[in-house]
Amino acid sequence: MIALAYLTAVAVGLVVLAVALRPRRTPAPPAPVPPAPAPAALPATAAAEIRAILVAAAQLAARLDTAA
Repeated sequence: MIALAYLTAVAVGLVVLAVALRPRRTPAPPAPVPPAPAPAALPATAAAEIRAILVAAAQLAARLDTAA
């Protein structure tokens, strides 16, 4: 009786393993989206904004450096 239970458990395990390892068909990935075109040139007012962003980033890096 124990041998029958053992063989049943082995058979169930093999079935579970076969189901888990069966190959699955995967759908084709969607086509990639083309990148947006880059602007021809930055506007004249962008220099001040970029400078402000860089100054803020440098200040944040200095604070994080001293905190670490």
